Formats: sequence, C-alpha cells, structure tokens
Amino acid sequence: MKRILLAIVSAFLMSAPMAFAQTTNVEQTTDLDAKYATNMLKTGTRAPEFNLKTYDAKDIKLSQYRGSYVVLDFWASWCPDCRRDIPAMKALYEQFRDYGVQFIGISFDTDREVWAQTYWGKYQMHWTQVSELKKFRKNTVIDKLYKIDWIPSMYLIDPEGKIVMGTVEISKLKAKLESLSLTPQVSKTEVLPTFEGGQEAINNYFAQSQRRSIQSLRSKVHAEMTVVFNVEMDGTVTGARVVEVKNVKGTSKHFMKMEAEKQKRVLDNCVEYYKEQAVRLTNNMPKWNPATQNGRPVKSKTTVNIVFQS
Repeated sequence: MKRILLAIVSAFLMSAPMAFAQTTNVEQTTDLDAKYATNMLKTGTRAPEFNLKTYDAKDIKLSQYRGSYVVLDFWASWCPDCRRDIPAMKALYEQFRDYGVQFIGISFDTDREVWAQTYWGKYQMHWTQVSELKKFRKNTVIDKLYKIDWIPSMYLIDPEGKIVMGTVEISKLKAKLESLSLTPQVSKTEVLPTFEGGQEAINNYFAQSQRRSIQSLRSKVHAEMTVVFNVEMDGTVTGARVVEVKNVKGTSKHFMKMEAEKQKRVLDNCVEYYKEQAVRLTNNMPKWNPATQNGRPVKSKTTVNIVFQS
C-alpha cells in the first residue's frame, strides 16, 4: 500500500510543473480585451471632452489636441501591470512623437508627490501627465466617461475626435499605430528653413561626409533614412532623430552567399551604424538659414532624407 501511495504522489509531483506550464500558456494567449475591455467605448464613438490638471495645475483639454491622433494612457503608480507597460509606452512615444501623435497619461494616483516621483523622477515619462488625484472608481469622473474598469487601459483617438480603438493590450495599440499612414511632422512657418545650395548641397554634404564600416563595405549595404531635427534661431541644428528607415538591402556577391540569418544580422548591424551616422552628420551640418515668422527668425522642425550606399 505504501508503495502504491508513493507512486501516486510521485506521479502527481512530476505532472505538477507540466500542468502549471500549460496554465501559464493559456493565460498568455488569452485575449485580455475580451476579459477586461468589454465595456470600453466603441470604435467611431465621439471621445468625451475632459479638463484635467497637470502636476503644476495647468488645464489640459482633449479638444486642444483636435487635428492630431491622440493616445490616452490610463494608469497609476500603484498598479504593477501599469509599471510593467511603462517601457513599452515610452518606446511608442519615441517612435511616434515626431509623426504628430499626441500622448496623454491619465493617472489614478491620489498622492500628488508619489505620482510625480513615479512618472517624472523614476520613469521619465516625458509626455503630458494629468490626474484628478482622487480614488479610482469611487471619486474619479474620467473613468466613468471612458468606461475604464481595468488599468492599464488605452485609447487611440483620431484627428476628428473619434475613438479608433480601446484596449488593455499595448501590443494592439502599437500594431494599430503602425498601420496608420503617418508622415513626420514639421513646423508650419511663413518661411521655411533653408540650406545654402538647396537639396543638391544637402545631398553632397551627406555623400561626402559619410563613413563606411568594414561590414557595410563588404556587403555593399544600401539604406535610406528620414531624420527629423530642429533648426534653431541662429541656424544651428539640434535634436536630430531617425524616424524612418527603408529600402535596406545588401548587394555584394559576398552578401548574397550568406545564409538568411546572417544576412539579417549584417543588415541590422549596418542599420544601427547608419543611424548613428545620420544623427551625427545632421547635428554637425553647417548653419542653416532659420525659418521666419512675421519677419523674425524662429525655431522650427524639419526633415532630411539621407541615402547610405557603400
């Protein structure tokens, strides 16, 4: 009898890890929206207006963002799942901020200082942050307007102020943003910034100033990049960022003989190298003629396209 009991116990213990793994896999593949987002506002609904305050008591209204896509991120510093998603939301902000997408974090924190220490001090969440500083689902109003039963929750709102989607899964928000036809945003001024010699001079500058890595030379890697940057009032360039990479390919016989996995590694390495080059070269461009507004020079944002070819 003891042997039978031991065998049963042993069989149970051996099967326990497998059962746990299966449960975990089921949870990981569950559609969280079907569980937690069923009450959220539907696509096409007019997004409710709100007026919430920043840490320094500045009023923020949704209507002031009309004309742009807007991401509303509902979160709280006391929410573990929210904190887990912060790096992914920061990555989305970096990816889409130069495309005119506006981000607003709406917190359900009640302690003003803890809220600020979290979004600014610890995580450096640089997009607009607002809060009612009231208890979630008891004293808050914004959760009722937007049917928030679970956090983190996110909405994407179109330039006309209508709901594009509501979700609790940041991966779905990312996919939706990437599906939109967006172009880098530049400043609207009376007179745009200009570079002495025009487009031909810009092309010559980048062609003559590029450095090639051994890997890019051997594989003859081609890539095209769009860079957004600021032209300051004195004509200097600051804040260059690569916002688009396209037409990446290797053309040498050496590259063509590589296995697909190695080709991908080579292209990825060259793209990262070219990105660094694009930012360095753009920030080091000779002085531009700044944009003007009402006859006076102003800071503006513009773009250049750079072709890297070995």
